[in-house]
Amino acid sequence: MVSRKTIARMSLYRRLLISLRDAGTTHVFSHQLAKLAGLTAAQVRRDFMAIGYSGSPTRGYEVDKCIESIGGFLDGPRRQDVALVGAGKLGRSIIAHFSGRRPKLAIAAAFDNDPAKIDTRIDGCRCFAVEILEPTVRDLGIQIAILTTPPGAAQEATDALVRAGVRSIVSFAATPLQVPEGVSVIDMDITAALETAAYIAREAPAAEVEAEVEAEAEADKGAAPLMRRLDTLLAGSEVRLDELARCIGAQIISGDACPQRIVEKIYAGDRVSDLLNEASDRTLLVTNLMSLQMIRVAELMDVPAICFVNGVSPEPEIVAKADGTGTTLMVSPIGVFETCGLIYQTLAAAPAPAPSARA
Repeated sequence: MVSRKTIARMSLYRRLLISLRDAGTTHVFSHQLAKLAGLTAAQVRRDFMAIGYSGSPTRGYEVDKCIESIGGFLDGPRRQDVALVGAGKLGRSIIAHFSGRRPKLAIAAAFDNDPAKIDTRIDGCRCFAVEILEPTVRDLGIQIAILTTPPGAAQEATDALVRAGVRSIVSFAATPLQVPEGVSVIDMDITAALETAAYIAREAPAAEVEAEVEAEAEADKGAAPLMRRLDTLLAGSEVRLDELARCIGAQIISGDACPQRIVEKIYAGDRVSDLLNEASDRTLLVTNLMSLQMIRVAELMDVPAICFVNGVSPEPEIVAKADGTGTTLMVSPIGVFETCGLIYQTLAAAPAPAPSARA
């Protein structure tokens, strides 16, 4: 499963590409799309690689096919209906905005407690009484909801939506919502966003804002302390893949061309988009994501080796692809976390490298 940030970028790309198509553009390069999106060209290329779409080096991305490819990633095979709770000014504006825009994602039912709105249609969407929210949502098989109620009514509406089978909620209610495990809430707190913008405009110079963003990004790295310790132990060392495999009990099953290559970094994960961000020509990828796409990632980023886990060997097709790209495949008999822990123990026990001779 890809990250929310990747999904949000894909949605942005599609909106930008649709605008380009409507303006008569047939092809676009990654650096052009990146400029429109406020991103880097490398990020755009990694995102499209993650969904299996590639453009032409001479003509760039074909806009129509790119939109179709993103649609195949973002949209499900069948139409997904959405319930909207709270048909006030904001709720009606959201219904009007989405009316007819996404054939596979549509607001199918609205709910309100205002008698003047009940049993009417708002831009083609029928409005029901909030008292029958739970059975109606359940009968319609709706799993997505938009919440635009006042804060005081938000939790009660959320509880009813969850009981009816809703799994994802976009909340404009500006209040924390309590949901069980397995239910996702995406908060759209306009008040907090506006107050933050006002404070920055009034008090915070641009340099301070940039420093805060960098500090938050640095804090996020603390979520993987084991990876950071592994990278620290690897810094300045010359760790060969074959020696590392022997120490952790992993079996090398392909890629005879480079088992003696040096590793300077280890990254563990199961999201292709994250692996694309972290991979390099001296990175060992540790993952349970066993697919041809992983070999393509390794080829794209010149990754020397991939270590699969849990003692499961890849299919012959994957091994053949790895042999063709010169990628070493290893299989660890234990899980991702345990494999990283064993690598850490191995590196921590190794003697420190001798200082380099100086002229």
